[in-house]
Amino acid sequence: MREKSATIRIDPLGWERQVTANSARLVEPYARNEYSLRLIHLPALGTEIVWDFIKTNERHLVTVTRFLESLREKWIRSGNTFECIAGVPKEISKAELPLGEPVVREIEKGIVLGCRQGLENRMDVDHYFLWFQDSSGFSRVAAITNPFSQPHSESWQRLINRAIGSGLFPPRRFAVQSTAAT
Repeated sequence: MREKSATIRIDPLGWERQVTANSARLVEPYARNEYSLRLIHLPALGTEIVWDFIKTNERHLVTVTRFLESLREKWIRSGNTFECIAGVPKEISKAELPLGEPVVREIEKGIVLGCRQGLENRMDVDHYFLWFQDSSGFSRVAAITNPFSQPHSESWQRLINRAIGSGLFPPRRFAVQSTAAT
């Protein structure tokens, strides 16, 4: 069985499309001084998480989509289909963030500009994707594999750590016990 799992190829971009299609709807900025940032974590082990940070009408909001079952496993079982996998259990939580929240300060200082590209086509590692757009039309898309072990990835590390902390603001709807075989 070990040889079989080692030969399975996963396309991180296809996986990301499945996660995006199953996540909460992202609100795009339209009024002056608004922005939207989506950060996606595709883990080597465990379930996917999506953090959406939105500034609208001088309010800062976070929406967290936590998948309760691995979307990657369902996608692999489907043969890596291009069609959207439906019926994936998830929880979607929302909250308003304080103005001085560290992730808000980082986003407004332009941390997304420092998030370099570094995506690898492997399934045994963690992948992160970000999408940013502001109301002036500026946008940035980036992706990286294992940012905590790559050089020159401090912006990714800071953004990820801040997102995890801010993701604790919304109340959890469900609690799931995850186990990983070693």
